[in-house]
Amino acid sequence: MGTNRLTELLEETAAEVPAPAFAATAWATARRVRRRRQLIAGVAAFATVVAVSVPLRTGGNGEPAPVGVTPSAIAVAPGVDAVPADLARQTLAPFPEALTIPADARKLSEHPVERAAVVVQQTDAEGPPDAPLYVLDLAGEWTRIDVTGLEPTRDESGNQAYALRSTALSPDGRRVAVPQPQALVVIDLTTAEAHRIPVPGWNEQVMWWGDETVLVGADGPGVVRVDWRTGTVTPEPAGISAWSSAGARQVSAGALTELVVVEDRRMARGWVLGDPRPAWESPLDESGLPSAYRISRWYGPAVPDGAGRVAAAAWGGRGEMLTVVNARTGAVERILDLGYERMKSCCTALAWVGDHVLLVKTDREGLITWDTRTGVVTQVTVAPIEARLSVRLS
Repeated sequence: MGTNRLTELLEETAAEVPAPAFAATAWATARRVRRRRQLIAGVAAFATVVAVSVPLRTGGNGEPAPVGVTPSAIAVAPGVDAVPADLARQTLAPFPEALTIPADARKLSEHPVERAAVVVQQTDAEGPPDAPLYVLDLAGEWTRIDVTGLEPTRDESGNQAYALRSTALSPDGRRVAVPQPQALVVIDLTTAEAHRIPVPGWNEQVMWWGDETVLVGADGPGVVRVDWRTGTVTPEPAGISAWSSAGARQVSAGALTELVVVEDRRMARGWVLGDPRPAWESPLDESGLPSAYRISRWYGPAVPDGAGRVAAAAWGGRGEMLTVVNARTGAVERILDLGYERMKSCCTALAWVGDHVLLVKTDREGLITWDTRTGVVTQVTVAPIEARLSVRLS
């Protein structure tokens, strides 16, 4: 029995046992180690299963389902959906059927972009994590960000990771925030200018607060505010983490929500910037779900829908999951069961499409949509994507 499978079985068996106080430290350490393993070992292992045919596409054995086929929803328990074995295709502009970057993509310095829908950084198991960034605009055109001097992020242990975060693209789709050691780089896509602002620290995570301010931090609590236009860096009293929140589209949006585990307490927590104390803390309420779906940890950003709910990837008694949580009550409203036999941190909640459909990147399917009202899951791209993505569709 493999180590990963044994770990999964132990977590399922212990789903009803409260986590010990040292769990947070252990998880944080594992996450730092896992980041580098995902860059090298994880991608290499995945490459042994499917053959790479183009930079961002791996070939499958069958033809994709034709567009227009009525997708199915699988409900495995009340409030819990699953990914069907055969996914119907769903077109979603501006994504092509296969997310393949053309070798002759134009340069940003020669062709500024009015508004980006997606920013992409390819991942490569054979090389260092310093691949260039590319933009897919609303018209479906590709542009290479030819800004020099960008490098991988580093943590306090020296582990390197790809610099692009799923929270990198500004709400208006015009700028990309790239964390760098001791700095933040904000690339204005409309002018092709790169603004490098000195920011002391490891600077592993970024998220936007409106279109002018970037919140920069590491994996743990604590951020600084960076005004990219003026280059001003201001310490932020709020203890929010840039790892577990996606920020806010507007400065007037009120509190920022994050999903956290503090010692053995799992909760949704709101922060008003400038206030050192949380605006609220709502203990996680899983009473409407089977006990097997108890959430152990979230990973990646909590993506707000603008109506009081947040979505985030999670790990729990049943393996990998996508969760939708009411930010004010802590109630887990719906779960997408992604199942076992996936890479740890396999999946990322990217963006809401409308008010109830979530766009997700997975290690097997590529891009999928999940309708959090009906449970319907559809496939947007026809194959896995060996890249990091930041998406703003509206």
